[in-house]
Amino acid sequence: MALNQQKRADFAALAATLSGWVSVLVGQRVLVSNEGLAKLFTWLGVLGLVGALVLRVWALQQAAADRRPAARVFLGLSISGVLALVLYGATTSRGRELINVAKPKLDGHDNVGAVLTIAWIALMVANVLPTLFGELARFSMQRAEKVESRRVFAAVAAGLSLGAALTYGALFTYAADKANKNVDFSYYRVSRPSESTKRMIESLSEPLEVLVFIPPITEVRGEVLKYLEDLRAGRGDKLTISTHDFLGEPDLAKEHKLTKDGVLVLARGKASQKLEIGVEEEKARRTLKKLDGEFQKVLIKAMRDRRTAYLTVGHGELNEDTDKRNARTAEGVRQLLETQNYQVKTLGLADGLGTEIPKDAAAVLVLGPTARLTDSEVATLQKFADDGGKLLLALDPDAKADLAPLAAIVGLAWRPKLVLSEVPQARLQGTSADKKLLVAATFSSHASVSTLSKAGHSAPILFAGATSLDKLPDADKGLLVDFNIKSAPLAFTDENDNFELDTGTETKSVLNLAAAVSRKIGEGKDAKDMRAFVLGDADVISDFWFMQDRNNQLMFIEAVRWLGGEESFSGEIQSEEDVAIVHTKADDQAYFYGTILGAPSLVFGLGFLVTMWRRKPRASVPKRARRRRPEGGKVVEAAAPKAAEPKVPAVEPSAANDVGGDA
Repeated sequence: MALNQQKRADFAALAATLSGWVSVLVGQRVLVSNEGLAKLFTWLGVLGLVGALVLRVWALQQAAADRRPAARVFLGLSISGVLALVLYGATTSRGRELINVAKPKLDGHDNVGAVLTIAWIALMVANVLPTLFGELARFSMQRAEKVESRRVFAAVAAGLSLGAALTYGALFTYAADKANKNVDFSYYRVSRPSESTKRMIESLSEPLEVLVFIPPITEVRGEVLKYLEDLRAGRGDKLTISTHDFLGEPDLAKEHKLTKDGVLVLARGKASQKLEIGVEEEKARRTLKKLDGEFQKVLIKAMRDRRTAYLTVGHGELNEDTDKRNARTAEGVRQLLETQNYQVKTLGLADGLGTEIPKDAAAVLVLGPTARLTDSEVATLQKFADDGGKLLLALDPDAKADLAPLAAIVGLAWRPKLVLSEVPQARLQGTSADKKLLVAATFSSHASVSTLSKAGHSAPILFAGATSLDKLPDADKGLLVDFNIKSAPLAFTDENDNFELDTGTETKSVLNLAAAVSRKIGEGKDAKDMRAFVLGDADVISDFWFMQDRNNQLMFIEAVRWLGGEESFSGEIQSEEDVAIVHTKADDQAYFYGTILGAPSLVFGLGFLVTMWRRKPRASVPKRARRRRPEGGKVVEAAAPKAAEPKVPAVEPSAANDVGGDA
């Protein structure tokens, strides 16, 4: 009779726990508008939880020895439920007054309330789920004479584990909501504003207005506005955003020369630039993934007039080779210059390279010449530098010509000797020639490599055969030379071209792979600033290596911005485009034979080994003695069956006598 009363008490305690929490939540969350009903349900819930605790105490006192461990567990769970109820009361306005806790601030920050909320929810989950799981396990043993405590403990532990997982998920969502961060992991993702674009907005001398001509019915508009709002945050006086209807405002569309919807207009003063995005999501996706870069291209055009950059020709430069099958092409250089609002032109003897650089030249680029420039051409470039011109010199040691006069224009010494690494830092051919592939991750704090310097070893530059640069002993003292990119300590200059480190004549050291040179010319308002960016390798800015490492592209963009006096815009452009995977011919062959022959052979071999192992004969194992449980409950070992003795054929008496007689 006492056992049945205890079972009924346990069931009543479970019902009181569940109904109590339901009543509390209904009173505090559902019936908020009706104060009377809210209080009634809340107090009913409180009575239910307190009553469950009282029933658990009584059940523990009346429990038999085999039921006492489980009863202690359920009592502890009930105590956690009452404690959760107390903590919840502390989060209410009345509870805060009782425990003398400050009310939430006007800005919404409430650290104490957040901690109390997390605590009472975690305890509530730790009370409800383990109790429910444990009672279900105990209910399955209601007809048994004794309760298996281990089964109850395992069920309670399972409930606690599930409750912990639910609590973690809830806390993660809660923290993410409070953090106010937006992370997009979907395929349809949009690049966010980069620090470079933000600095460009901050440098505006007059406000920029962005007119959004995208209909609200498409998701594209929301993604674009999200990007623009992130860009405007903290820069409200520099950037204004407005949305317009292409069909509903024909006069405004005509003013900005729009012929279709899905366009951003960047207006600054009387000038304006357009960025076409599109309306359909599938077509606009590609632009949205690189929206930051596309927006920056148009922003530069809206900020300043277009400049002209000249690429020298006639000496076997990178930009002269247009065959994309060759590694020495520089189409990427042209494209990157255009993104920075430069008009690209060629400069040869017929264009004034031997006499005078054109007046509209904002910069002159000499990209890996393989033939020596004439004395008149060098003199013209020297005059351009002395007048405050901007130069980018990529001097390749593979050139079969003397390029030292070019380096001397800006006070640098150049020698056609390769810088190698004692241990190959990258592999391309799998031979000793890979020693000339250098991974440079050491940068100075110069403005021409500011972003790379901040990134450090996470943004290495790949050099494919460089020479070291040094300052000439008799260089002009007014030249400020900063060797902004350096090699690793494993580098050495290969003096005898044998691709080996020769002890005694060659030593390992940190060598200079690039330099930023500047000089002030003139005084006062007429003062000019000569700037030159010099690379000891031309391949580093070729199309092939641009494709291998995007950091090489970033290096070139930062150099161009520094040359143009726009180093404040430096920074990596955000892009969500997938990076193309490029393999060498040897890699492709390895992947082909590996997938066609290697993987099937591996599966076949494993299957063959498993089959042979299963067919292998095994020694016979005697049967284990069976265990039987008699009615008394004691386990008795039953003897294993004995092997049958061989039968001996019976012998007839007469035959035995005969045998004995013979004997």
